[in-house]
Amino acid sequence: MLLEHWDFLDSLFMTVTTLATVGYGEVHPLGDKGRIYTMILILFGVGLLVYILTDLAEIVVHADPMVYFGRRRLRDKIARLHQHQVVCGFGRTGQEVARSFHELHVPFVVVEADANRVREAEALGYLALPGDATTDETLATAHVDRAAGIVCALPDDASNTFITLAAKGMNEQITVVCRAANPGSQAKMMRAGAHTVISPYIICGRRMATAVTHPLVLEFLDVAMHSPNYDLRLEQVIIGAASSMVGKNLKEANVKYQSGAMVLAVNQGGKLITNPPPDLVFQSGDDLIVLGADEELQKVRQLADARVDRKD
Repeated sequence: MLLEHWDFLDSLFMTVTTLATVGYGEVHPLGDKGRIYTMILILFGVGLLVYILTDLAEIVVHADPMVYFGRRRLRDKIARLHQHQVVCGFGRTGQEVARSFHELHVPFVVVEADANRVREAEALGYLALPGDATTDETLATAHVDRAAGIVCALPDDASNTFITLAAKGMNEQITVVCRAANPGSQAKMMRAGAHTVISPYIICGRRMATAVTHPLVLEFLDVAMHSPNYDLRLEQVIIGAASSMVGKNLKEANVKYQSGAMVLAVNQGGKLITNPPPDLVFQSGDDLIVLGADEELQKVRQLADARVDRKD
């Protein structure tokens, strides 16, 4: 229409016959500009049309269209995540991690190779990405590059170590927590870049011993860290640079009076100070371990003028 000044119907007819490779002939004689445009249309337009038709045929013949478009929606949802958590493995450990994240409203995506476990995760309303978590392609699809943390909960220590290396290569700032079946793997995982390595057997043994020797202590920790039935939580609060607490000591800040929550420990300069003394001066970037109800913890966050990294 622009180059040859044909009417709409003649131009549409010529375009369709060209893309369909039918070749009825020219409706009107073409000039030089029209011939050049037609050649470009054949080279690019026909190729694009064949690609689209082939892709659609593959969806219809080799796959369930609902599954295909469902996965596209899943990838779109994952693509919108930012500062989220990635849970690698949906076994017994991964299921508990995902359940805790869900209860705390922490955004996360589960990466699992087993199709049955993927369906289990989806049935619970979780974002579940099917794939091998040890491959760079799968981790890239989970957007590890902009994730806040990754939990390596596979039963194989070598796989968890490999995931740690790959994740740190994509995102140097990501927090990596690994499950270690063999206590001897802890040093290797830490060298690979893991921040925390947890052995379920060691933790289980310590908790069983505590249940015998100090049952009330264990009950309190369970209430403070895991039970949704009690309005009591342990949280990690980071003091912001603009906080009024900066430059004040614990006594002057009077966190207990202003919020009702208790400061149990302070991580200052990489050193964890438990039962901090009243003359401890707060600094920007200090991590506070605080115990209190939800509303009390909210007041502490306001005092600290900071984001919260939930560790419960």
